[in-house]
Amino acid sequence: MNFKRIWALTTKDLREFTKSKFVMAAIIGIPLMFAVFFPLAILIPMTNVAGVDIPGDQVEGLVADLIAQTVSNWDTLDNLGKTMVMVAYVLFITVLLLPIIIPAVTASETVVGEKERKTIEAILASPIKESEIVIAKILSSVLPSFIGTSAAAIGYMVITDIVLYKLLGFVLFPNFLSIVFVFIFGPLFSTISVELMIMVSTKVKSVRDSYQIGSLVVLPLILLIGGEMILFLFNSYAALFGGVGVMVVLILILYKIAVSIFNRENVIAKMV
Repeated sequence: MNFKRIWALTTKDLREFTKSKFVMAAIIGIPLMFAVFFPLAILIPMTNVAGVDIPGDQVEGLVADLIAQTVSNWDTLDNLGKTMVMVAYVLFITVLLLPIIIPAVTASETVVGEKERKTIEAILASPIKESEIVIAKILSSVLPSFIGTSAAAIGYMVITDIVLYKLLGFVLFPNFLSIVFVFIFGPLFSTISVELMIMVSTKVKSVRDSYQIGSLVVLPLILLIGGEMILFLFNSYAALFGGVGVMVVLILILYKIAVSIFNRENVIAKMV
């Protein structure tokens, strides 16, 4: 394993991303929308209904009970405050979709885009191994995803705290939940998403086909995010970090499959 060759290919892909307006929109524009637009457009109007009596039965139930376990000041909040906390958590879950959305764009571009730009021939003719190519492709997609997701999550948490502080009387984010999901689960979700997209991209001939098929392939990851969130809210830490172990094993399995699919003969055959 030659890490210099891997990093050289990774940086090449990152430079290519900066030349694509669509990719840069996904890396910068989408996180910006999640971090700024959602909290400002949704939370601020809702906080302006202060004084409106929200029936208690509308903020009771399983979701409220689960979130109450992560918010120490839950019992001190009125019904509006509890409602805003639940909305803030729901919006935070949407931010956690970024580790799936961004790699769906970058991974498609880095494989199929190479074919369309006719630059993959030089890579295939080089002495770099298939495993090194796959690792480089994973890194070049996971790094922008991690940066974009982290920036969006931090921006969202800061804006949400500013908007809700007067109503709640305390800072809602960051907490253990947000840190674990952004900095541990985020990169894991991104890696799985990238590996799935590499498999898809190797089999198709156009970026459009890769986007369309890949968007369906990564849909199960959304259910995985929801499942991990529920495990955490049930305070099942053993199950939560057991999920981390399962995801690591899944990453290794998908990596082996991606390497077996991404070989010179298969790629050349798809280019014909």
